[in-house]
Amino acid sequence: MNWLQDTFDKVQDSIQDRFGGGIDEEEEENQSLLQQLNEASTLNRTQRLLGFAVCFGMGMLLSFFAPGFILRPVKLATTLTLGNILSIGSMMFLMGPAKQCQSMMDSKRRTATLVYFCTLVLTILSAFLVKSRLLCLICIAVQYSALLWYSLSYIPYGQSMLLNMLRMRMPASSSSLDAA
Repeated sequence: MNWLQDTFDKVQDSIQDRFGGGIDEEEEENQSLLQQLNEASTLNRTQRLLGFAVCFGMGMLLSFFAPGFILRPVKLATTLTLGNILSIGSMMFLMGPAKQCQSMMDSKRRTATLVYFCTLVLTILSAFLVKSRLLCLICIAVQYSALLWYSLSYIPYGQSMLLNMLRMRMPASSSSLDAA
């Protein structure tokens, strides 16, 4: 069990080194509700790691079984969207809600985050209101593309590598990728 805590300590220290830690007394007065909620959490390291593992595992499980509902757009959209929300929300156990939201709204990730959350909503709307399989599948494809772009923003040069791979695959349209 000590190795689990040591691993979690290393992950948490790495995250705190990357995103900074602590707040000044002046900032403490101007804290948002989200930051106050973040500080009020009383989870210890083991509970945080367990919460992360359970949320991420459930999210991956739902996402894995979702293609079984390909002919039922409402179930497909609900399962995939819930799986994605659980997976991305699992990071809040490791980083805390305030740091996670700040990280998601970083200039490198803001566009992908907004597109991702919009497609989460559009996927559900297209399934429940419009009931269009094609629109559902398009929203899901855009949703996963935005999630991939968002995830690659955490890997140094990840987005650049993806763009370079796409340029190699599509040499005729590489000028349109250069504009991005």
